[in-house]
Amino acid sequence: RLRRLLKTDRPQVVLSFLHHANLASRLAAWGLGIPAVVSGIRVADRRFLVAATERLTRCCVDHYIAVSPSVAETHAKLCGIDAAKITAIPNGVDVEAICRINAADRRTLGLEPDDFVILCAGRLSEQKSPMDVLKAVSSLVRSHPNSARSVKLLYVGDGPLRPALESEVQRQNLASVVTLTGWRPDLISIMKAADVLVLASAWEGAPNVILEAQAAGLPVVASSVDGCRELIEEGVTGQLFSHGDVVKLTELLERQLTDPVTGREMAEAALESVRTSSTWNSVVDAYNHRLRTLLDRAQETA
Repeated sequence: RLRRLLKTDRPQVVLSFLHHANLASRLAAWGLGIPAVVSGIRVADRRFLVAATERLTRCCVDHYIAVSPSVAETHAKLCGIDAAKITAIPNGVDVEAICRINAADRRTLGLEPDDFVILCAGRLSEQKSPMDVLKAVSSLVRSHPNSARSVKLLYVGDGPLRPALESEVQRQNLASVVTLTGWRPDLISIMKAADVLVLASAWEGAPNVILEAQAAGLPVVASSVDGCRELIEEGVTGQLFSHGDVVKLTELLERQLTDPVTGREMAEAALESVRTSSTWNSVVDAYNHRLRTLLDRAQETA
């Protein structure tokens, strides 16, 4: 159906995002004489089947747009692609719109005003490593039994690991500490009611959840993978730990608990950084420039 549509409409550019859409678009556009077939690479996906099918269909692609320089470099190496065929254009967020959103009422989330709230937002899957966050929070709770602020962990999102997380929460008697809300449409409001965002992923592209948290003024602790390293300057706009290092993650959360002033200072620096470099206008301008350049080149060689 997509091929019939492209054959009828004859677009100048076919631009797709994520692996399955990229494959479908390449195959649908093959042989139709479309000037530019562009694939959006949103994550440094190292799985064998992804890399293999990317290699098999790379001849159908005129250009790639990756979400970060590290994703561009990784994808080029995995798939045998000339680095000149990949451009990095980072994500953006509507900073001012996020700034206008009010914080959620903590009590509607089962939280108290004085709680130390750790937010883990995203799909509950192996990639996001939500179990590592639970281990770190469990350790933090046990090492600070008499803390003036009760430690609470809030999972916002759903996915295949939810049953395992719920079972582990019950096994460790953490039901009073951990809440799994499922998917929520008011994530930004929840961010503004939290004390710190944790992203413990095994791999990422340039995660929007970090940009959104930064725009919301929320301190961020993230695994030092792929695009996360490009969104966070260690100790300046957030804190990083090696993926799977639960001890280090626990230590960083403890710092946020015991030294909230430093956390807020890093959040303020991150907000300023997002305001100057991660707006939607900058993203649109970069895409506009890249696509027009590709069309000009196609016309020159036609």
